[in-house]
Amino acid sequence: MGTIQREHRIGIIGAGFTGTLLAVHLLRQAETPTHLFLVERRGDFGRGVAYSTGNDAHLLNVRAFNMSAYPDDPRHFLKWLWARDDPRSPANAIPPSGHAFVSRGLYGTYIQEQFATAVREAAGHVTCSTLGDDVVDLRRRPEGGFVLRLACSTEIEVDTVALCIGNFPPALPGGVCPEGARSPFYIGDPWNAPEIAGIPPDAPVLVLGTSLTTADLVISLQRNGHRGPITALSRRGLLPTTHKEARSYPGYVDDFLADDAPPLRVLDLLRRVRREVIVGAHAGYDWRSVLDALRPNLRRLWRRLPDAQRRRFLRHLRPYWDIHRHRMAPEVASLLDKLQLEGRLTFQRGRLRTLRPTPGGLVPVVTPHGASEETELAAGWVINCSGPACDYARIGHPLVRSLLDGGLARPDALGLGLDVTDHSVVIGADGSPTEGLYALGPVTRGAFWEITAVPELRVQCAEIARRLHPAYPELET
Repeated sequence: MGTIQREHRIGIIGAGFTGTLLAVHLLRQAETPTHLFLVERRGDFGRGVAYSTGNDAHLLNVRAFNMSAYPDDPRHFLKWLWARDDPRSPANAIPPSGHAFVSRGLYGTYIQEQFATAVREAAGHVTCSTLGDDVVDLRRRPEGGFVLRLACSTEIEVDTVALCIGNFPPALPGGVCPEGARSPFYIGDPWNAPEIAGIPPDAPVLVLGTSLTTADLVISLQRNGHRGPITALSRRGLLPTTHKEARSYPGYVDDFLADDAPPLRVLDLLRRVRREVIVGAHAGYDWRSVLDALRPNLRRLWRRLPDAQRRRFLRHLRPYWDIHRHRMAPEVASLLDKLQLEGRLTFQRGRLRTLRPTPGGLVPVVTPHGASEETELAAGWVINCSGPACDYARIGHPLVRSLLDGGLARPDALGLGLDVTDHSVVIGADGSPTEGLYALGPVTRGAFWEITAVPELRVQCAEIARRLHPAYPELET
């Protein structure tokens, strides 16, 4: 009597960068019978929201040299760019240093090609089904594994699940009353291209938030021929800083990571960074290099911070961290500067108090910073760029409700996503790991903090792919 190995079935929910790259690793590495179910509600595999834009002026916020899909081949994307010689990013426009910012749409093509190649070259014992649908329910099977239910009512039985669900649209910000949110002049999702394209060219626009998404939105409006005034409002009025080519700075936090190091405090880390910026400046280093030197150790530093210190960071330092850590391409910064000089774009510090609906648009009522009286802005369109919703206790998507109501998952203590272990296993309502259920990407931000950009995501994908190769049971025949 012989034996055969039972096929292991893996459900990957979400096929943006993270889900697609996880599938690529599994297709390339699985040594035993494996079937992948890659489910993407948008039906566009490999791009996600970030890389599905058709606007070539939407550029990556990370330099090309750091955008390889593979941690063990850091120049893979650069080599792909040089070999492809795409008119959008000609090979001679990409310097040997890789300090270039290419279109996000082109990067989406790169990821799709990696997936297509992995499917084509996969061993015979590894197969992949792509399903353009939404997972609306996830539950355990009594005999082990899980059942995924799709919006079309189809059910899929799997042994292991990877949640790669990316970002949800922004939550309703303070000052946006229900009546305002229901107005046709309010756009709650800044990536809803048809709604953005429907804004009249001369209409005033108020953007809630001054983040990288705001910059992308301004680019979209420009592409659509918008001529009206644009005001971007946020509490602090902080803009992302700009990338600049600079030489690497040596690491400087090893003492914080030593086994015998005392509990880490945010203030100690802040003081160290400030000191290194001063020391580095005297030696000719740019502050960007000093901050970038933290990147390889950010995950370990975050894990060493007690929850109270993490909350302190989020409350006091997060806005300043975000604008210095997540920077704009120089080309994008130049466009924003140009529009400001022309008087077409204004960044304002203040608070939105309410939105007053009128037949001609929404009238934003704001309190400018330092003022005691409210001010009305011109009636027009309002677009929410306040950042993705991340408080899973408040997210109403059926899959999220299923995970929480069924006890398979719980929100993390910081309200940034779902609670997970050091190995990205989702933690259930009872505090124990839900074995076989993994989460990757922004949903794990509470545990790992910097887990939204390619350099960190590709490492997480490679790690989890290795963990998804269990010892497969052998069946007698």
